[in-house]
Amino acid sequence: MIIDVYSKCLNMDRFEDIVEHFHDTIIDTNRDHKFFVDWEKIKNNVNKHRIEFNILNSLIGSKDFDNDLIQILSKYPEVIPCIPILLALRDMKLKVIDDFYCSYIDIVEYDFKKRKLSSAEIEDFVEFFDKTGLKHFFTHLSSRSIEDYVTGVEVGMDTHARKNRSGNAMEVVLKPLIENINQKLGIRHMLFQKQFKKLQKEFDISISPSLINRKADFIIIKSKNKVINIEVNFYSGTGSKPQEIVDSYINRQEELRENGFKFVWITDGYGWKGQKNQIRKGFEKVDYLLNLNFVRKGVLEEILCQI
Repeated sequence: MIIDVYSKCLNMDRFEDIVEHFHDTIIDTNRDHKFFVDWEKIKNNVNKHRIEFNILNSLIGSKDFDNDLIQILSKYPEVIPCIPILLALRDMKLKVIDDFYCSYIDIVEYDFKKRKLSSAEIEDFVEFFDKTGLKHFFTHLSSRSIEDYVTGVEVGMDTHARKNRSGNAMEVVLKPLIENINQKLGIRHMLFQKQFKKLQKEFDISISPSLINRKADFIIIKSKNKVINIEVNFYSGTGSKPQEIVDSYINRQEELRENGFKFVWITDGYGWKGQKNQIRKGFEKVDYLLNLNFVRKGVLEEILCQI
């Protein structure tokens, strides 16, 4: 721990006071209001097939569903790739067991790529609509546009992406803050979520074999001899143990030192509550350890200014 940067920004000179302040300012969540649904992604996904969905609208309430579907599949093969999304799927190929009660396992394969279908393939899709319940959906359940229905499907599917967003939320929160600091300090080069080999390719900076294929959250290049890796994480108390997390970042710093690089670790999350011993160990072994409160109080800017 290089204590002077903390002293200047936090008005604290004692090691234990800094550890205590870190612990007391841990946040419970890294979610913002945009965390829950990525509306822009949903809009783009729906608009991508808006015309095809409008074609499928003609099946709503159909009295002769099978023949109407045959006509659509024959005349408008562009609707084929849209079929999986009706079942909240992204796959363009599916394998399905036709009948669990049959004495032998018969696996049916469906390919949803756009193409001119044979009569047999069209019959297979008609059967697919029947057996998956899509026929019942169009004839009895749906009374509005397929575009509206798919918007709801996309919202539901987007909830599965929340886990990734939760893991990436710290990067998303910190990226504009770091960019603002870089601009303020006149730092022109930053890599985001890139492998270290980018430094070798784009900046002619030598990288050790153990590090070259490793991915970094942020790499700041002040000069060829001043490279800073910033790693961020949010610890919710699940998954790895606190000791394992601290040790992994201590090891990361050692790898970076072998290459002449500096290291900053920014972490937060309610998983650190009650883990003062591990926080203390992090401060003892890692030169620069911050939480989001420390970043907001200018500690990161001071670190990047001094390095």
